[in-house]
Amino acid sequence: MGIAVIVAASSAVSTIIPDQALSAEPERGSGSTHELLMKAHEQLGIAIHYAELAVAPHQPGMGWHRAQTQRAINVVVGSSNPDFNKDVENPGDGHGVMKYLQEAHDAMKGCTPVNTCDAIESSLEYLRAAIQHGQQSLKEGNRAGLSQRQTRIAGALLRAALGTRETESPTVGAMTYAIRGTEHMSDHK
Repeated sequence: MGIAVIVAASSAVSTIIPDQALSAEPERGSGSTHELLMKAHEQLGIAIHYAELAVAPHQPGMGWHRAQTQRAINVVVGSSNPDFNKDVENPGDGHGVMKYLQEAHDAMKGCTPVNTCDAIESSLEYLRAAIQHGQQSLKEGNRAGLSQRQTRIAGALLRAALGTRETESPTVGAMTYAIRGTEHMSDHK
C-alpha cells in the first residue's frame, strides 16, 4: 500500500510539473526561431569578415575591393535574391542572412515577445542599408576613395545588424538581442 501511495504521488507530481520544469538546465528555444537566428548570426559573421577584407590593405588593381564587397553582399542576400552575383564566389551557405532573419521573424507566432521581433526588424533594416551602401561602392568603380567609403559604411551597418550584448534596446542589440530573447523560449518553433 505504501508503494502504491508513492507511485500515485509521483504520477501526480509529474502531471503537475512538466518534465521540462524538472530539468535543472533551462530549455533552449526549441525549433526554428533560435536555430534560424543562430544560422543568421553565423552567416553575418562571414559577411562582416568579407566587408572588413574589402577595406583592408591589399594589392591595387586586382579587383580585390569589388570582389570582397560583392562576397559580403552575396552572404547577406542569399543566392535566390536579385542582388546576388553568381559571378563572384559566395563564401556563405547560399541561404542568406536576411532570409534566415525573415524566417525567424515569421516563425514567431504573433511576434511575442515584441522586443525580439523589434530586434529582428532592426537587423533587417541595417542589412538593407548595408546592401545599398555595398552596391553604391560597386557602382563607384574606379573612384577608390568613394568606393571604400561606401564599403566602410556597409561594414559598420553589418556590425549594427549584429548588435551589442547586454543592452536593453532591441535597436542597439539587434540580432544579439533577438538571440538572447529566444534562448530559453520553448514556445518559438
